[in-house]
Amino acid sequence: MPAFLSSSVPLDVSEGINWGSEWQWGYYKHPPLSSWILYSFYQLFGHVGPYLLSQLYILLTLILIYQLGKKIWSTTVALIGSLLTLAVIYYSYPSLEFNHNVAQFPIWAGLYLAFHQSLTQNRFRDWVLLGILGGLGMLTKYTVIFLLIPMAVYLILPKQWSLLKQPKPWIAAFVMLAIFAPHLYWLTTHDWLPLSYASGRSQEAAAGAYKIQRHFGWIAFITAQFVAHIPLLVMLAFNRKHLTSVHSYKNHLPNGASLLWYMWLSPIVVLITLNLVFGIGLRDMWGMPMWALSGMLAASLIASTTHLLTITKLRKALIIWLSLVTVLMVVYVGLGDKIRHKPSRMQWPEQALSTQAQDTWQTVSSCNLDSVSGDRWLGSLVAMNSGFPSQMISGPANLSPWMSIERLQENGTLVMWQEGTEDIVLPLLDDVSVITATELTSNHTNVNALVKKQGQWQIEWRDDKIEQPLLINWIAYVPSHCFHQPK
Repeated sequence: MPAFLSSSVPLDVSEGINWGSEWQWGYYKHPPLSSWILYSFYQLFGHVGPYLLSQLYILLTLILIYQLGKKIWSTTVALIGSLLTLAVIYYSYPSLEFNHNVAQFPIWAGLYLAFHQSLTQNRFRDWVLLGILGGLGMLTKYTVIFLLIPMAVYLILPKQWSLLKQPKPWIAAFVMLAIFAPHLYWLTTHDWLPLSYASGRSQEAAAGAYKIQRHFGWIAFITAQFVAHIPLLVMLAFNRKHLTSVHSYKNHLPNGASLLWYMWLSPIVVLITLNLVFGIGLRDMWGMPMWALSGMLAASLIASTTHLLTITKLRKALIIWLSLVTVLMVVYVGLGDKIRHKPSRMQWPEQALSTQAQDTWQTVSSCNLDSVSGDRWLGSLVAMNSGFPSQMISGPANLSPWMSIERLQENGTLVMWQEGTEDIVLPLLDDVSVITATELTSNHTNVNALVKKQGQWQIEWRDDKIEQPLLINWIAYVPSHCFHQPK
């Protein structure tokens, strides 16, 4: 539905699509896997692709949680638990934007299942699957380490020492490292860019707080995670008479259930510890993939004698909750800008902007548009609708390793930025030969120079009550052999 209600994709989606089009082993913010998949879905399904991908990831997450629940509890509990996952806010409206947090949903759920199977069945294929998922998780987002660390700690407890004397856990670790190795090599050759970015984001989250207060940022983080669970907690509250007592629950806890509670709680303990000890800033959205077990553990609290009655009530509650979320999404995405008279990212004039950029380039150049530069938001919107020219991102040159001075000198670029945001930094342009149109001689003595042409676009918003149009400044750097004066 959002593909037909919105006029633009969210920022993280446009960035991910464009990163994926470069097929690198890493990008300055994140590892590469989710960008590759996102770009592929966009190529296959167009603007529907990113939204379809998000919901397929959630569906896969529910299936994996259902499979895990069946192995520990009954099919009924597994069904209730997997559906109750949707009562955690992160799995509803925020999932419209396919980003690296959403991309972790089935990774975490798959790791829960594979780790449980490895410990209980000790089969070679389960350990290999654990290694594969761990490697893919690290290629998706580094925050999966907050789950891998507790798993490693669990394995070194005395009870599991017999497992560590076998080759299977070590094979799993080797598989994980082998999958991650190409990206690790990329990191060593690209100044560890994503880690520097993550460190900056962490410092940003802690900025403005006194030194002591930085060590208590976990309180705000835990509060945000509690808020995300409010719909689920409300459903449990309305069915509190059908919940089993704590004493009875502990006495009838099936094999493997305590492991699930450990995997549900331990990543948060790791984060709180890191914040308390080192004062690292915590981003609320880091918690998004951590709660795939919440619905299942909530379902396990329901007394077995009331399952049928509770299922009926929970089904109604879920229908009400998901209907409410859908209506709110329709209003926000479809009418939000017209209600607030202020557009969000999903209400930008993406197609008009892309058309304007292509028309401008074709007016001054007979060559294809090779790259777009400047504002990363504007550049990504234009690129994904213009046959994917590369994007040179504002900032240090190593943010766009696919760009070079030689490439710019040969093909030129189109620079764009929004009026009022003048902090565009493109150091590669400082080292290319640039002339103006009046300096271009008829005998082409400046054959290797780039001809500079600039101007401004005025693009109307889709809400006609927003009086001030979108003002975009642009500079076209056109290879001299491609340049022609606009009529």
